[in-house]
Amino acid sequence: MKKIMLYLMLIGFASPSFAKAYYAPKKEMIQKAECIVIVEVTKVEKSEKKGKLWIYSQKASAIVKQCLKGDAKGEIEIYGMENFKCAQCHYKKGTFILFLRKEEGFWVGSNWHLGIRPITKDNVQWFKDDEARFEMKPTPLDDVIKEIDAVVTEQKKEIPNKPDTGNGK
Repeated sequence: MKKIMLYLMLIGFASPSFAKAYYAPKKEMIQKAECIVIVEVTKVEKSEKKGKLWIYSQKASAIVKQCLKGDAKGEIEIYGMENFKCAQCHYKKGTFILFLRKEEGFWVGSNWHLGIRPITKDNVQWFKDDEARFEMKPTPLDDVIKEIDAVVTEQKKEIPNKPDTGNGK
């Protein structure tokens, strides 16, 4: 009887836990992306690609115009529309700067929808300032490329001096 009462109390006091998406600020987004590319998304179609954590229901085909970080060239496939409803990467046709990472050997977005920055008439919808995570403003593409290059260059200089913590980070 005591066990039943204990279980009922635990159930009564248990509160639901809800996952929230983490959105990295601009500099962290640049640093954590394995690959940053300027692409022309040419085709978007349905998919059921299983990854480590998510199932991706969208596949975008894109032609790499310029690689700013990492190693991507030619035509690539990127998967989006994760079954994580709090945050997703939704691709459409057009020109974008994409922040990507590898998941189970295929490209997926890094930093949810914030890692998909549209380019229109040589302007990028870019972060309003260094602290903003959601407020964007049109910024010349050349300025955005210079900013990304500066962070990538700084990151390359920091890596050799980073102490080994033994935890793989």
